[in-house]
Amino acid sequence: MENIFKIKELGVCRKAQADVGTAFTYYEIKAGEEIRNRELPLNYIFFVLGGIVDVTCNQFENRLFQANEMVLLLRSSSVRVKVLKKVKLFVMYFDTFYSSCDRQLFKTYLPDAEKTVYDFRPIAIPRPMYVFLEQILYFQDLKINCAHFNKLKHREFFILLRTLCPHKDVVDLLFPLIGNSMNFRNKVLEKYPELEDGRVTKFASLVGMGRKNFDKRFREEFGTSPAKWMQQEISKRLHLYLMEPGVTITDAMDKFHFNSPSHFNRFCRQCFNKTPGAMIKEAKASMGRKTKRPKKSTL
Repeated sequence: MENIFKIKELGVCRKAQADVGTAFTYYEIKAGEEIRNRELPLNYIFFVLGGIVDVTCNQFENRLFQANEMVLLLRSSSVRVKVLKKVKLFVMYFDTFYSSCDRQLFKTYLPDAEKTVYDFRPIAIPRPMYVFLEQILYFQDLKINCAHFNKLKHREFFILLRTLCPHKDVVDLLFPLIGNSMNFRNKVLEKYPELEDGRVTKFASLVGMGRKNFDKRFREEFGTSPAKWMQQEISKRLHLYLMEPGVTITDAMDKFHFNSPSHFNRFCRQCFNKTPGAMIKEAKASMGRKTKRPKKSTL
């Protein structure tokens, strides 16, 4: 049986060979064939166009998928695929969402994902999706199959998915990715208060990731770099802290781990266009206005 999980080489555009992050492949596999993969290198979507396959993916054992169904297999999963009836299988693999619009739009599915009990169930392939898959096959026959082409088709697939499939089906299909996203965001927000020195490397370590992967994942989830996000978080918290009664510059420096008055002064000027002293003075003046009692009117 041909290895359906193998990352294939693309035929055109040699300069893009190092960046094969998504592709589509069609297989026809006879009954009785079986393949295993202990740790998937990327995310895979199976489009079963005919036949029946038995798939075990992590804790979900012996799930049957048949014609007109599609299902997602998450990166790093342990998978076994057994063909029970000759299958026509379209396989899409991908590293991440390449469109920033996709990344942002699928975050809006998080509230529904939190209410979902994932069960590795397939969803129906919409009829117009067959036209999309047939078009890919047609172009592949014409030897149009480079990384740039596949990225365009990758974006097109997720547009069609959002447009053609019911909202619940999209959540069920993409739950492993959405849930993974949710877990990462929660871990970042959980570990950030433990960070004392503001170093991104230390932040990555607290989350349990290497610096390079953490940077990439963070940008995908939050739309900015970890360093810039931390600066924004410190700015918001510092501004509120300086508004508290009796707070001094030394208190703020100690709480937010600024190593010198000049460092603290530069930070406040950069973020607020004011010195720390001016911010505290403004806060005191504001508090004074709030607590000052209005004069009784005399008639």
